[in-house]
Amino acid sequence: MSWLLENWFGSKESLEQVREEIHEHLQKEFYLGVSGIDHPEQSSNRIPSKELFLALHGPWENNLGEQEAELLQYIHDELPPVVRDEVGIVPFFTQVTQEGYLVLTYIRNATNRSVLLQRLPLALLTPDGEVAASKTFELISFGPIGDGSSRLCEFLFRWSEFDNIPEKEVPLTLVYRKPDKQAEEPGFAGGELTGAEQQKYSEKAAAFPVEKGKVDLQVLDITEGTNNGLKVVVLFRNGLNKRLEFTEVPIIVRDKEGDAVARVQYTLENMKVSPMGQRIWSFEIPATSIKKEGIKAADCTVFIPQAKQQKKENAAPEATQSKNYLQ
Repeated sequence: MSWLLENWFGSKESLEQVREEIHEHLQKEFYLGVSGIDHPEQSSNRIPSKELFLALHGPWENNLGEQEAELLQYIHDELPPVVRDEVGIVPFFTQVTQEGYLVLTYIRNATNRSVLLQRLPLALLTPDGEVAASKTFELISFGPIGDGSSRLCEFLFRWSEFDNIPEKEVPLTLVYRKPDKQAEEPGFAGGELTGAEQQKYSEKAAAFPVEKGKVDLQVLDITEGTNNGLKVVVLFRNGLNKRLEFTEVPIIVRDKEGDAVARVQYTLENMKVSPMGQRIWSFEIPATSIKKEGIKAADCTVFIPQAKQQKKENAAPEATQSKNYLQ
């Protein structure tokens, strides 16, 4: 019997017994709202879990035996159907460890595009609804989740991060704490930018004033990112007399030979740009998305094929590329 069967499901070895245990441990799936529909968990438009490809990356790829991998696939296939065009996170196992409270999940991408999660605010709730711990997880290094695929992901809440440590036997439920919508203000709004960076890029953006009737994206800079990745700073410009909401931004990075060394599709939430306004936002490209080694930001060009907004008729025109900047 594999160590996963032994540790997760005691001495129960039959598939029928394991199936019962899976559904006992399973928590409610929550959705990130990338489809734009209200209350996606209530949607009946769903895809069977078996239709998604389970990708075992990172520590799950090389440290599992055949039985463990088969068990993880079996658990995945036993999950309820996932809402179509959504990204869902379903916790399937929890464990109290010496370091903290561990939650194992499957992140299921039922959309037709790759999704890169940057920050994920989560919380642990007691049965009474009390918040035991809350934490924002940085997932840039996790890499993109391919379209129509699932990824294993573990979330560890360390004991020092708890506001209130309940008794050991009290079950905790993982929930998504959707960020509060930012109050829309004219001028610039920063994403992943420090105050100094915001000032720097605000001054640089002054060279690209909003043009009436024109909607476009301007790359202000590409720099070295965290953990050997890249960081792209983009200026969103809305020259229309109505507010626009951008939901997707695909970014392509080319090296000095002209080869595409990274292609990442970003899903945005609440990226609204005021009429005749502009916003600055930054995008982290993880090292796992860069196809070549030794890539330097100074040798790269950035290309944004198309920026999608909430309404298709307001879609931004295709941008063109230049050395390190978009014109």
